[in-house]
Amino acid sequence: MNETCVNYYKTCRENAGLTQAKASELLGVSERSISDYENNKTKVPDEIVDRMAMAYNTPLLAWWHIKNSSVLGKYLPEIITPKTNVDMAFQTILAQDELDPAVTSLKKIMSDGIISEDERLEFHSSINRINSVAGKLISVVTFAKD
Repeated sequence: MNETCVNYYKTCRENAGLTQAKASELLGVSERSISDYENNKTKVPDEIVDRMAMAYNTPLLAWWHIKNSSVLGKYLPEIITPKTNVDMAFQTILAQDELDPAVTSLKKIMSDGIISEDERLEFHSSINRINSVAGKLISVVTFAKD
């Protein structure tokens, strides 16, 4: 498992103001298990990450876990956690600015129902932009729930 992922479990716990003892109580696991998770000695089960995300009030922890511990994580867009409401609003504006040209491009490409060879590069570029926007919007929506 990725070392950064393990550190993120610890960071989320500490940001929630919880000791390993309190976290173990909330999660229903031993302090030793918490330590092992945070020191890359034991893989954190999905069910425990789900409880961590709720107990630590960090919904992005679940996303982070899947992105970094599952082979399927490579299909998820990158997300950037907004730090403030202003940052959240700015990410929304940036998402709109990126999305508009990508959608316009896809409409043009797909208007005939065929992606020709000369349209393929622009098509993939537009899809990549939409994927980037998806990450921004997911982070905004998740932040807004807090």
